[in-house]
Amino acid sequence: MKTFLPTFAGFVVFAVIVLLQSIVFPIHLSDMGKGNLHAFMACFYYCWPLYFITALLTQGLIVLPIWKAAHLWSMVGKDLAVIATALLCAIFAGGIAYIIWDKQTGIYHLASMAILMLLIQLTYWVINFFVLSFITTHKITLKPKIKTAPNNIYLK
Repeated sequence: MKTFLPTFAGFVVFAVIVLLQSIVFPIHLSDMGKGNLHAFMACFYYCWPLYFITALLTQGLIVLPIWKAAHLWSMVGKDLAVIATALLCAIFAGGIAYIIWDKQTGIYHLASMAILMLLIQLTYWVINFFVLSFITTHKITLKPKIKTAPNNIYLK
């Protein structure tokens, strides 16, 4: 549940945004690779199963072990984990933006793509950590219905 639910919650938010946007602006396969928000949404629209599997693997193999260890850390350690997550998001956002950047569009386009990618990643991780925190702190248990004995059980 800690692997699937936080990942699923983050993906549902982005899927709703992409689906609502696709109603107004239809998404086609040829939209990918243009280096703008619509191209990124087209990529998500067509490749979401691959992204979801990658997110599940990341959640299960990397995030959950760090999450379990972070409960033993002090508040400074937890803050450093959040800062490290944000830093990794910034590095990956910059790297992805640089890979898909067309140099003819200028450095400002690269910066805007990197900021957009960073905001998307940070939004996903905020949702992910919120759901993970909710699951961890609020133990959801189902209580079985207690059957009461009939009143005449002790009668002879």
